[in-house]
Amino acid sequence: MAAIGGIWSPGGGAFESALLPMAEALAHRGKGGRRFFTLEGLGLFEEGAPPGASGVGPRSPQPEAPVVFDGRIDNQEELRTELDLPPEASVELLVAAAYARWQRGCAERLQGEYAFALWDARRGILYLARDRFGVRPLSYFWEPGGGGFFAFASEIKGLFALPEVPRRPRESAIVDFVAGMAAEASETPYERIFRLPPAHWMEVDREGVRSQRYWTLGPATIGEANDREMAEELHRRLSRAVVRRLRSGGRAGVLLSGGIDSSSITGLLAEQLADGRGPEVIAAVFPTIPECDESAFLEAVVAHHGLRCHRVRADLLDPLGEIEQWLYRQDGLVLGYNLFLNVALYREAADAGVERIFDGFDGDTVVSHGVERLAELARGGRWRTLSREARLLAAGHGFSAADVWRAHVLRPALPAWARQAWFRIRQAGGEGLPPLLRRGLAQRHHLADRIFAARRLSLAVSGSVQRMHRHRLEPATLATIFEGLDKEAAWWGIEPAHPFFDPEVVEWCLGLPSAQKLRDGLTRHVLREAVRGIVPEKVRLRRDKSDQSQALTLLLHRHDQAQLQGLMKEDKPLLEPYWEWAELEKAWHRYQGSPNPADCMTLWRAKVLALWLRGLESGKGWMERPPRPKRGTG
Repeated sequence: MAAIGGIWSPGGGAFESALLPMAEALAHRGKGGRRFFTLEGLGLFEEGAPPGASGVGPRSPQPEAPVVFDGRIDNQEELRTELDLPPEASVELLVAAAYARWQRGCAERLQGEYAFALWDARRGILYLARDRFGVRPLSYFWEPGGGGFFAFASEIKGLFALPEVPRRPRESAIVDFVAGMAAEASETPYERIFRLPPAHWMEVDREGVRSQRYWTLGPATIGEANDREMAEELHRRLSRAVVRRLRSGGRAGVLLSGGIDSSSITGLLAEQLADGRGPEVIAAVFPTIPECDESAFLEAVVAHHGLRCHRVRADLLDPLGEIEQWLYRQDGLVLGYNLFLNVALYREAADAGVERIFDGFDGDTVVSHGVERLAELARGGRWRTLSREARLLAAGHGFSAADVWRAHVLRPALPAWARQAWFRIRQAGGEGLPPLLRRGLAQRHHLADRIFAARRLSLAVSGSVQRMHRHRLEPATLATIFEGLDKEAAWWGIEPAHPFFDPEVVEWCLGLPSAQKLRDGLTRHVLREAVRGIVPEKVRLRRDKSDQSQALTLLLHRHDQAQLQGLMKEDKPLLEPYWEWAELEKAWHRYQGSPNPADCMTLWRAKVLALWLRGLESGKGWMERPPRPKRGTG
């Protein structure tokens, strides 16, 4: 884990005094040294540089093509050979050599997770790039004009260390937040501060800022293979993804929920670490909230591998207990309602000495449930297979067969234009639009049109396993979640690892035949076969999933009545410009009488927004940096 940042001004200038506060703001991300590169009009820093790296102070000797880098390159050996570099060449030297050879095209040659910046002195260009799925964050600010400048940093708080960078809320971000929608891939909650989208490079020079996508997700070509061979291949690919993330060293841990995704990663880690200490298991348990508790499943996984488990009593957590500190760590607005669970889990992992935390994040999306196969079977006239799969799917998930046919066979069979027309009619009547957002704001930001465009795209790909699979892997929400996890883990001195989102795994799963995703009424069929023997049968074959939204619903009601009371009092002036106040009051009263997930999410977003806006107004609250935790103290 490292932090990078820098400033470039086309008019020249010295940035030695500005770089230090930027680096200090991101000091929690780095465990190594700190290095600076300063030239006329340019200043770069890397927090967490390896020991012995050049450029350890603002006046140190400068390399010809300075690079600051955060992340991991998986194909280093191949690149060193191709670029004729010695085995001991640093990753920064490798990136500089790759750029010298391929210029803009260097990013697509790098496999791994990264964010970096490189100064091309010959062309007078600052080049930046970000990994394919946006696991490593990178934000920037651009002030055009003769006296302007460009600044970038791993986290927005690094930019806020510069007095010239404004802290004004972006109205469109508030609109999306109130509506429960993720921001666009390039947007942040702040005016004039942006994110470099995943799988993009950027060039900055006197002409301005320009960026371009360098990689687009596509299915791998999969040859003829039987079920056993496909399962073995997925096992190999996931194992390689785990090994790549273990290479950096450090004590490994895994977040285990008891679901098949996290259990699969736990099993793969146990395989790789069989000759030494196994991974430390970090798990949330809910003894008093049965609908959220998966203890029986996670205990089966722990016993299967003989691992040590650190249990967090999540049913005792206060969802808003440290909310202002979370807002600081997350740089403001955050949609992840279950962030309080991640805070507790990462804290526990840090106390256990974990330095690299694995998870099964969104493995179901990567492998795909494949329920669209039912519509494909109908179009192909394979009625006997369709009837069997629909019956088994319904029985396994507690649905009626009629519900499965209606949702996954009959509805996709309707022409796309008919489904779109029906959605438009419902939308015109007010259905499908968030009732809590101020109507004028919704109109000004074309919310109805954006919701319809997203719905139209979803309808266009429904009924096709591969098209829907790809559609679910492309939203900006994924990068937002990765950034949130990265920021929270970094605060506790931990590096998150998401093996399912290795491009080698994702592209291969996308190319799989539909029958490998849904078979015998079991979703994610190929994964279940791939982890035979390393995942207990009761977990490998489970079809249900706990409802984590119930945890927030009950705990918010139990612990945060004072915070909720504040919504109707001191928070009202801050919230009223954005919310239909009568609707918010109704949600508040309903929740007080009968806590439910829908109203809970509404009130949680309202409280987060109020705290964020108050912090921006006052310069206090979440704007103040909380003490950095010491390892092993919690």
